[in-house]
Amino acid sequence: MSPLRISLVGFGIIFCSVYGLFQIDLFGGWAWSPGQPEYQLMIVGIYLVMGLMMIFQASKDPLNHVLFIRFIIYSSLAHGFIMFGQALIDTTERGHFLGDIPALIIVGVVLEILLRRELAKP
Repeated sequence: MSPLRISLVGFGIIFCSVYGLFQIDLFGGWAWSPGQPEYQLMIVGIYLVMGLMMIFQASKDPLNHVLFIRFIIYSSLAHGFIMFGQALIDTTERGHFLGDIPALIIVGVVLEILLRRELAKP
């Protein structure tokens, strides 16, 4: 199994675990305050679907799911950098520098590197 396929399964499992991460909220770095159950439910639903698609679709044949993988890459980076700016402005949200911000940036960077390697193979 290629590193890209393994990463898609691993990150897919993490994406499917967003609800639990909201509940644990280590360092105040996963849920924004004040708590917004409607927002959290929307995020959980979106990330659950993306995680399941990563596990059961994209990881099976990554080269036939490049567009979806690119969506995961760029949406993760956009989400992470937007939250970075918000956490800089709102001092009560600085815990996100230890939680979802680096997690999303890591997902984007790792998948981008691995996808490029896979696409470069003859």
